[in-house]
Amino acid sequence: MKLPRFTTTLAFRISSLFLLMLFISGGGFWWWLNGTSLTGDMAAEEEAWYASKAETELDSLAAQMSLSFEDSEAMTQEAMNFGRDINRYSAEIIVFDGEGLNVFSSQPDSLSLAVASVNPQLMYDMSSGIWDYGTYPLPEDVDAYENRVFEVDRLFQNNDTASPVIGYLVASYRPATISLGDIETAERKIGLNAIFLLLIYSGISGLVIMVWTTRRISILGQGVEAFATGDFQARVPGTSGDEIGSLGRNFNHMARNIETMMEKLRDKEQFQRNLIANISHDLRTPMASMRGYVETLSMQGDTLSTVDRERYLAIINGNLVHLDKLIDHMLVLSRFDSGQATFQMEDFPLVELADSVLMRCEGLAAERNISLDIELEGTESLVHADPLQIAQVLQNLIENGIKFNQDNGKVLVGLKTVGDLMEVSVKDSGMGIAAEDLPHIFKRFYTADKSRTRAVDGTGFAAVQDHLGQSSGLGLAIASKIVAGHNSMLQVTSVLGTGTTFSFSLKTASTIEAMDQEA
Repeated sequence: MKLPRFTTTLAFRISSLFLLMLFISGGGFWWWLNGTSLTGDMAAEEEAWYASKAETELDSLAAQMSLSFEDSEAMTQEAMNFGRDINRYSAEIIVFDGEGLNVFSSQPDSLSLAVASVNPQLMYDMSSGIWDYGTYPLPEDVDAYENRVFEVDRLFQNNDTASPVIGYLVASYRPATISLGDIETAERKIGLNAIFLLLIYSGISGLVIMVWTTRRISILGQGVEAFATGDFQARVPGTSGDEIGSLGRNFNHMARNIETMMEKLRDKEQFQRNLIANISHDLRTPMASMRGYVETLSMQGDTLSTVDRERYLAIINGNLVHLDKLIDHMLVLSRFDSGQATFQMEDFPLVELADSVLMRCEGLAAERNISLDIELEGTESLVHADPLQIAQVLQNLIENGIKFNQDNGKVLVGLKTVGDLMEVSVKDSGMGIAAEDLPHIFKRFYTADKSRTRAVDGTGFAAVQDHLGQSSGLGLAIASKIVAGHNSMLQVTSVLGTGTTFSFSLKTASTIEAMDQEA
């Protein structure tokens, strides 16, 4: 069963600890009072005497006194001896005659004058064997002697129970001798002890609570200090449900976020260094090539043939086209990295879009006699996606299929409806990609087959055969991000010398409509 929220607060825990200590201290103080001031001096031996020996011993004494009732000196000696024995039990005895008059007692100084006589009928009734000594015979006078009696035995002439009663042996509790001043002194002592114990309890409780609280805060502070000094893996305990535990969990969450941000910053810094190096390389190469051909045309323009001039100008134009595509791709990637890229989702027939992209690439494919085709399996369904972005993906994949294909090769766009998805694939019959390059082909500026990107002519400058012959290494990175923006993943399979297949999937329009209706 889940506990209420307030039970996990620091205030509740401190209060509970305080109340627990109060309960322990109060219980100990109550036990001390009951063991000292609030109880008599009743010991185990005294309890045992009253419970099991008093009645037997008094009966025996009554039998002896019945035999020596006429001998006043003998009876007195017996009473005094027995009185000394039971004095430690806070008890005393008095012998009354048949008329209820006090004959003698074991404590003559305290009772012989105070209790001159008793009601003989009451004594007779109390000695009947069925009397309840837990009652008060004289309830109108709580301090009366009769109310302290706990045993009455009848005395007979020569111990003959058939003869008339000649007296009574009465055992009673000794009366309290505490004065009002003693009571006030005891109360004052108890009060002072209570105040003293309360002060001790308050001090100990405050110390325990402060140590417990400050220790937890100290552990939290040590973790924060370690993190502040550069130990970004430092964490603090955060398992408890109170405010300090919540603070610890929040700190750990913040520390993980900062650690992740630091790692991203380090990765971003490394990426920026690599980006600058790659951009410098990719811009320097075509610019150096163009500068060389421009200088050649400038210095040797009059001596060059028309064929050479046109070839040089075509190379310069190809480099300009490559630079234009490189800059355009870098702008697209920057929008994705900054989160500014947007998708205009709509329903459209993917077959028609793929056909239009293939038509745009027919001129490039015709130069190497590469055939372009579409293969449709299943129902021709509409897809819910951004048509411009998906067109960019298909164009990048088809251009790669043409660029890295063999003469008279083939590029096939496959569309297959499977459930609520349209699976899209672009397959070529080209050179393929080595297994060690596959994990890296979606990284920026990574070109798997570097021998196909540029050639070197006899002049020593990078002579590009056409603008498709150059690879920026950004096309697949852009395609991967666009596909990811459609909640899918661009995958690749390739076999060297056989070809490469890129594939991804898109939601069909019917699936999106069903999800909207459920919402």
